[in-house]
Amino acid sequence: MATTPRYKIFSFYKGNVNPKVPRYQKAVFRYFGQTVHQVVREDFEHGDFLNHICRTEKDTDYLIFFDIDCVPVSKQWLPRLLRDLQQPRSIVGAAQTANHLGNGENLYIGPFFFGISTAYLRELDYPDMRMTDTMDAGQNLTAVIEQRGGHVNYWWPTHIEKKEWKLFHPTHTDFGPGTTYNNLVYHAFFSRFDLADRFVIKSKQLIKGSFYGYKWPWKKVS
Repeated sequence: MATTPRYKIFSFYKGNVNPKVPRYQKAVFRYFGQTVHQVVREDFEHGDFLNHICRTEKDTDYLIFFDIDCVPVSKQWLPRLLRDLQQPRSIVGAAQTANHLGNGENLYIGPFFFGISTAYLRELDYPDMRMTDTMDAGQNLTAVIEQRGGHVNYWWPTHIEKKEWKLFHPTHTDFGPGTTYNNLVYHAFFSRFDLADRFVIKSKQLIKGSFYGYKWPWKKVS
């Protein structure tokens, strides 16, 4: 009898993403010993993808989502995530604020990185994660969990390459392109055709430990 996999990792992209980005994302996951299932659907928006995977992928205990330009930076990311998900009725992931909605007075688990159990999604009856006029993609999942007394476990920014947006939180107040969360997961943001360099450089640094003679934070190695 086949054994149910404990987790599955998914990411999503469309044709406007630089082809280097999914290639390097796969390479980083391979480096850390995992497989990421990349979904390419031109007829999907981000929320459609989240809905589709959550409602159809049921042969696993946990679903883990990454944006196409989001990757782990440490082998400890998965044990930590799975440990956090042991808390019943919980979602775990990166903190995000939609600054263009509600005067930026919102905080939720961003769809660019989160994990949740398939059993809990079934209990919640698969909340709609499509973008609306009042909610960003994925935001409704956090809202429903909070309304129903579940647990929201945020991973917070621990390093920000470029502070560009505000987080609606009294202590963790900023995020932006090139943000690392809990020292475990990195999100480049904006990896389109002409904005992929940040992600590619970070991926090369993770895989090789250096990038053409430079090491983080990109100082020349003598």
